Amino acid sequence: MSTWLLPRSELTAEQLRAIELPHADHQVIFGAPGSGKTQILLHRAAELRRRLGSADGRFRILVYTNVLKTYIRSALELLGLPERAVTTFDDWCKVFYEHHISPCVPWDAAAKRPDFDAIRRAVAQKIISGSVPLPLYDFVLVDEGQDLEPASFDMLRRVARHVTVCLDHKQQIYERGSNEADILAALGLRQRNLTLLDAYRCSPYVARLAAQWLQDPAERERYLRQVRTEQTERETPLLYEAASFEDEKRRLTEVLRQRLLTDQRVAVLFPLRRQVFGFAKSLTAAGIEIETQENLDFGSCRPKLITYHSAKGLTFDSVLLPRLVTESFPRTSADRQRRLLFVAVTRATRWVYLSTVADGTLPLLADLRPLVSERVLTAQRPGQVPGKSAPISSVAKEASGLDFL
Repeated sequence: MSTWLLPRSELTAEQLRAIELPHADHQVIFGAPGSGKTQILLHRAAELRRRLGSADGRFRILVYTNVLKTYIRSALELLGLPERAVTTFDDWCKVFYEHHISPCVPWDAAAKRPDFDAIRRAVAQKIISGSVPLPLYDFVLVDEGQDLEPASFDMLRRVARHVTVCLDHKQQIYERGSNEADILAALGLRQRNLTLLDAYRCSPYVARLAAQWLQDPAERERYLRQVRTEQTERETPLLYEAASFEDEKRRLTEVLRQRLLTDQRVAVLFPLRRQVFGFAKSLTAAGIEIETQENLDFGSCRPKLITYHSAKGLTFDSVLLPRLVTESFPRTSADRQRRLLFVAVTRATRWVYLSTVADGTLPLLADLRPLVSERVLTAQRPGQVPGKSAPISSVAKEASGLDFL
């Protein structure tokens, strides 16, 4: 049974309103991290299946990553939804291609995988040609809609009688994607149908840390006003400046062990895929059982090691963010770095740990200076680390200016 999907009886009135939106027209739902977009989509799938009497093969829930697909599938038993209903958009296109165009899909020899760009284009042409009887589905629901290209929504409105899209433009971290205007235009809508005004997932400390990566002051203020979770714990996020890479690995291992003693769901997120497997080897050697994005089981309590990109849409009690150094973000603009960090931080509900190394600190960490003086963030160096995360006051004198940034 899922540990993250709430029963319908525990959802808010606003979330229930989103689930019960009419299906005569397409729907676009906007919501900040923690507002329950993924919860809403699963319950809406069950609602529309009941309302329309849809057979299991007559609807789809589309996501962008395989990790989010696995995460959502781990909760389907509660609602009696079939696993095959949840898939990535690219996998859906590949299956469509094999069934309606050719069993031999285009291949990207360099990447050693199907050529998904060519597949998408061919599928779009086939759908537009009218040679396939449409619609294929009673409804299609899309999570993290900002990650799909505009042409994707034109396809979906043709293959389904109804489309519901959940999105948050602040979390658009892929090179290609859609803004809200693109999605509305593709679906023939003038404006979003509903905005989820409250974010319940992130604690105020976590939300305040995440908001620091939003450059627009008005957008930052709107996001912070949405946070409704009561601060029940006084543990502030922690930023650790390691003396070396080896010191950073050592401290991460200590922190991870501390988190596991509290029976928390923990994720360790990395900017680069190769870092996932390097740290997985190190933590396994230290005697910590972990899972990477290659073998995730969301029913287990083992820490998950995944990339920022693969963590989209997921939720954990604590999130650890090591390797916040310049070399971890090659050819990445400062604006995109901020969006990546916003997404990474907002995966946590209770606590966030960040670490960097003295001789390679990511320049954007300077954005966090105000949080130390505001007692929202604890900053530590080797020799300052107590048995658990210290209250900000214990290091404020030395770290109040975050001079190591």
